[in-house]
Amino acid sequence: MNAIKYVLYAAGGLVALVLVAVIGVVIVVDGAFLKARLEQAMQERDRTLAIEGQPKLALFPVFRLSLGKTSLSESKSDKAFVSLDSMELAVKVMPLLSGEVAVDVLAVSGLRANIIRAKDGRFNFDDLAGRQKDESAEKKAPPKIRIAELKIERSQIAYTDLASGQTLAIGDLNLKTGRLEDDTATPLSLTASITGKRPEVALKARMEASARMNLARQAFAFTKLDAKLSGNAATLRGFDLHLTGDIAADVRRQEYTVDTLGLQAKGTLDSDALVVALSAPKLRIAPAKAEGQVVSGNVTVKGPRRSIDAKLKMSAVEGTSSALSIPSLALDLDSNVGGNGVKGQVSTPIKVNLAARTWDLPKIVANLTFSGPAIPQKSVTLPIQASLRADFAKQSANAELTTKFDETSINAKMGASSFEPLVATFDVGIDKLDLDRYLPAEKQDSKADERIDLSGLKGKTVSGKFAAAALTVKRVKLQNVKADIKLAGGKLEVAPHSANLYGGTLAGSLSADANGNRIALKELAQNVAIGALLRDAAQKDVLDGRGNVTLDVQAAGGSVSALKKALAGSARVEMKDGAIKGVNLADSARNVKSALGAKQSKPDSSQKTDFSEMSASFKIAGGVARNDDLKAASPFLRLGGAGNLDIGNNAIDYLAKATLAATSKGQGGRETANVAGITIPVKLSGALDNPQWNVDYSALLGGAVGGTAGGVAETVKKGASGVGDAIRGLFKR
Repeated sequence: MNAIKYVLYAAGGLVALVLVAVIGVVIVVDGAFLKARLEQAMQERDRTLAIEGQPKLALFPVFRLSLGKTSLSESKSDKAFVSLDSMELAVKVMPLLSGEVAVDVLAVSGLRANIIRAKDGRFNFDDLAGRQKDESAEKKAPPKIRIAELKIERSQIAYTDLASGQTLAIGDLNLKTGRLEDDTATPLSLTASITGKRPEVALKARMEASARMNLARQAFAFTKLDAKLSGNAATLRGFDLHLTGDIAADVRRQEYTVDTLGLQAKGTLDSDALVVALSAPKLRIAPAKAEGQVVSGNVTVKGPRRSIDAKLKMSAVEGTSSALSIPSLALDLDSNVGGNGVKGQVSTPIKVNLAARTWDLPKIVANLTFSGPAIPQKSVTLPIQASLRADFAKQSANAELTTKFDETSINAKMGASSFEPLVATFDVGIDKLDLDRYLPAEKQDSKADERIDLSGLKGKTVSGKFAAAALTVKRVKLQNVKADIKLAGGKLEVAPHSANLYGGTLAGSLSADANGNRIALKELAQNVAIGALLRDAAQKDVLDGRGNVTLDVQAAGGSVSALKKALAGSARVEMKDGAIKGVNLADSARNVKSALGAKQSKPDSSQKTDFSEMSASFKIAGGVARNDDLKAASPFLRLGGAGNLDIGNNAIDYLAKATLAATSKGQGGRETANVAGITIPVKLSGALDNPQWNVDYSALLGGAVGGTAGGVAETVKKGASGVGDAIRGLFKR
């Protein structure tokens, strides 16, 4: 009995102690105390909290807090982060002991929040919310929340992304609900305006519905939904969207429902009329069964800029939520934008496991015809067969694609092990492809200062292989093309790559680095038929012979002209047993020697100047290629020279000296120093792609014939003009 008595005494004392503590808290903790503590806490975080007047505070049995005008600054700044005109919060205390949040009132008026995302990805509230993950908290179920009434009036939330320059503001926000409790229907009313830049947005939104939600099950439902969105967005003007119907989703139970969902939208896209319609009469997806009716949609754009007619049709769903089947999803497309058309059909069955979040498109069949004035053959039809499987839970995907058109067959495989950031692989094989049949003709007035932006290479990791048995690009024909391609850290590398090129071989590496907008190229062409290559690439028949070309250059800049002016590196050309077409320098030399009193022969366009070897090396810096070792030898000619080729400014300053040999033994004859001949100095100047030639005729004839130089000038000039045509052909590109 004494033990019971002592226990009762102890219990009574504990109760008395609790009562004293509660009374003490009620006496000590008032509005002024709370205001001081909150201001101090924010000051410790380098923020300024300003509360006008004294907050109204009650602790038990309902925790009630009323604030007047209140503002909180940015960290280490006087700029406002969030402010409000008034707030009232009432939460029952006793339910908190059982993990339930019972809110009697939550009303906010005049809320203004400025959310800023810095260039490094951090937000201006990270110091308040914290960004470290609490794994134990993630495993806990969210608390049960009951809100008797939620009211937000005249509020605004602004968002700014300093990296992209995008801004978005939700203004004049008004939200009102009835009782918010798990699985309890409540009326919901929302109005707001939406403005922004990049893109330019000015919209008004309104929504009315009866809403239900359950946070623990991640479930929500909107019945009698009536939502409207109107205004302007980017090039879309006078936009008006209306959405009606019933939508429900219960993620934990894998249950989804759509009833009589309808979407109607219209507006003006640039100067073209836009109409969008979607109808989903019935859709039921559950673990036990999936059923529904045909879903259809249509998008039309009509006007002077474009004509688009796209029809979408999805057959009724079958199966269950873990084995969902859509027998057919089909798209019919007929579009013409700026004279370029796309017409055809795309269809595929779809298999989905909603629990595992896997999507499988096992048989994509497409037949698309592309047409337009930029396509040399005016139109091309692509029959495509493909498959795609995506696992969104594992962030992975795999796809295969095959197509055969004209004389070309393409097989491609692609895979991704991460979507964000993208990590992907690919393997593309082509048997024969002539890209010139499908690429637009090269524009003659292309701008030299065209911008080059490599920033799109950042944030992705991609690797793969490319192979083509035969490939034609810009009339250049390559065989057995192989390339390894890698993109990582903002740098794209096509290395190694190789090909057979006009009876010879090509091998090297190419890189483009977004870090500094840098481009680098290393190439080695060996035993290539240079004349045939020039005839195809430059469309000039000026040279014959085989040779080697070595190129090692790099540049950095934001435009084509900047890259040219920053070009640096080296280059070398070596040729053997070739000919310069259009002129016979040996015959011209004989005419020069016998010019005094002799009848001159007319130049023959079918003639050529043979050479047994030719070589030149270039050192490139600041967009200027310097050559000091030009060397060429023929039976009647020794050629040397030095000068600059200013690639950045499209200019040339070069002096070539052709010495005529007194023997016809060619490369095996006596060197220039041991023969009695004539040296022809030729000055090249002006534009690099169209150089001007000036022959020093007085120096050519020497003092012995100084007085009659003009009589033979025409003969030499005619010979030089043939060389000029040849060189201009070489430098045209």
